[in-house]
Amino acid sequence: MSELSLVFFTVLAQSAVGMFIALGLVELFFKPERKGMNIAFMASLALLGLGAMASVTHLGQPFRMFNVMFGLAHLSALSLEIVALSLFGGAAFTYTALRVLNIQPTLQKLTLPAAMALGVVFILAIVNVYRLPTVVSWNSHWTTFQFLMTAGVVGPIAAAMALRVLAPQLGKAQACADRTLGMAALITMAISLIGFGGYAVWLGQLDAYTNPFAIANAEAFTMARIGLMASGVVLFASQALRGNNKNAGITIAAFLMVVMAELSGRAFFYDAFISASSGM
Repeated sequence: MSELSLVFFTVLAQSAVGMFIALGLVELFFKPERKGMNIAFMASLALLGLGAMASVTHLGQPFRMFNVMFGLAHLSALSLEIVALSLFGGAAFTYTALRVLNIQPTLQKLTLPAAMALGVVFILAIVNVYRLPTVVSWNSHWTTFQFLMTAGVVGPIAAAMALRVLAPQLGKAQACADRTLGMAALITMAISLIGFGGYAVWLGQLDAYTNPFAIANAEAFTMARIGLMASGVVLFASQALRGNNKNAGITIAAFLMVVMAELSGRAFFYDAFISASSGM
């Protein structure tokens, strides 16, 4: 597994987007106490920062990231990814800063949905890096699906984890939000696992010089992903839907399990790399 830094970057960055969007929806529909939500939004920025740090390590020399910007002249996918990261990160930071300073309420209302939309744009920009005609095992809508579902599965649990840690500051809104996030996690898990099955069938029938399952440790990665994701989501959702909305330890464990599940799935994604020119 030579792309470990990219595994961490893509999973953590997409998880941060999912967390920010989930928190944004909680803010819009449940209106929890301001100070607690400020900390929760800052936690999503910290998660994004961890992902960005992982991406920089892949460049070998961190200052090379500035060279990538020259690719904007010919709309390089990698350059567009960095621009999208900057736009989402900038918008999310601006919104959080406005919240913390408690200024410009009208601008806050405009910045939040803009930052949420830019988060989706950022994920699609990451997808664009991998939708390469020369890599037959990546160039499909399954890549788009998987990257979006990482945000969809991890995001609600990451948001619930932050809200449970901050529960004493958030009041009754936290309990209502927790139940909703639990149901959302169950739905997105079901969609993700069904889609992963479709992806595996498509991958196994791929017209390529070799079966991708023969070049990747597919059984171990698949079992790890399914087992960890199902365990983590069910652990969290079963407690949330029964009204146990204050146990932060459960959500921390669930969060770690689903992140490890996504890391396993992403490692398989990279290991199943098949170039269209190989074997010819």
